[in-house]
Amino acid sequence: TKDDKKLDVGDVLAFKYDNKIVVHRIVLKVNRDGKIYYRTKGDNNEKEDAIFISNDMIKGKVLGRIKYIGLPSVWLSELFD
Repeated sequence: TKDDKKLDVGDVLAFKYDNKIVVHRIVLKVNRDGKIYYRTKGDNNEKEDAIFISNDMIKGKVLGRIKYIGLPSVWLSELFD
């Protein structure tokens, strides 16, 4: 969803950054000059992401989760990078 009213702190977003799809949790929502921006952080990361996410970067909101489902893709990514 790209509806700012439906996105809030704690929601998990899928967004495009640096030609990759990133899935991180919203930790801060700010309004600058009438436009909403989000600060995100990966659940296993110690620090917040260095950038703010704008609405045009968002691909969707994660609605559910299957435990460990992302691990195979992380392992494969590490093998082939």
